[in-house]
Amino acid sequence: MTQRFRVWFRKGDRVRYISHLDVLRYWERAIRRAGLPLSYSQGFTPHPKLAFASPLPLGFTSEAEVMDVTLDERVPLDDFRARLAAETSADLRLVDATEIAPNAPAPQSLLLWADYTVDLPCTPLAAAAEAVAALLARESIPWTEEKKEKTRTYDLRTGVATMVAEQLDGGSRLRMRLRADAEMTARPEQVLAAMLPGVDPGSIARTGLVLDEPSPARDAWRRKGRFQ
Repeated sequence: MTQRFRVWFRKGDRVRYISHLDVLRYWERAIRRAGLPLSYSQGFTPHPKLAFASPLPLGFTSEAEVMDVTLDERVPLDDFRARLAAETSADLRLVDATEIAPNAPAPQSLLLWADYTVDLPCTPLAAAAEAVAALLARESIPWTEEKKEKTRTYDLRTGVATMVAEQLDGGSRLRMRLRADAEMTARPEQVLAAMLPGVDPGSIARTGLVLDEPSPARDAWRRKGRFQ
């Protein structure tokens, strides 16, 4: 009987330049070293059943990456946490895990928003706050992106939900929530380029991923309270 766990993990500064494929291999090996019955796909080239919400771009760190793990046999949740945590390092560390239904939607299909911090060590707080206010006041931000010899133009402003500027050791830090659903994935470096052209970030970290997970209270509100 198969079993699925939703895992949250961090990616630290020392491994921020390793690829998503390397991260996948790391977790596959850690799960196998833990003696957990990891499921694999069928066929000539079996792949581990690990599903990520959103690959982290090279150079970013993260405190809250999301990965689903499918096992061939049932394992108690506390046992799963303890055995896997024992095989991870501080740089790629298990933060939490919970059991979900084997037929639950993949995390990537549930992704709505991504939270980031962007450190600007050479930008005073006043300048950062002014740029944030100017960006949020704009109705649209036409943005053109070139990728694999294809050009796409879209409204970057629709990808920014919230943003604030904070003091950071003489510089500033931006906290932003950006759209990350099936229709659009806004990236923090794009937003920074639109609001402060030519300013390079000191570091970028993903601090959270917001999934459209089931909520009995929200579903009840949708069925009744919204229309009363």
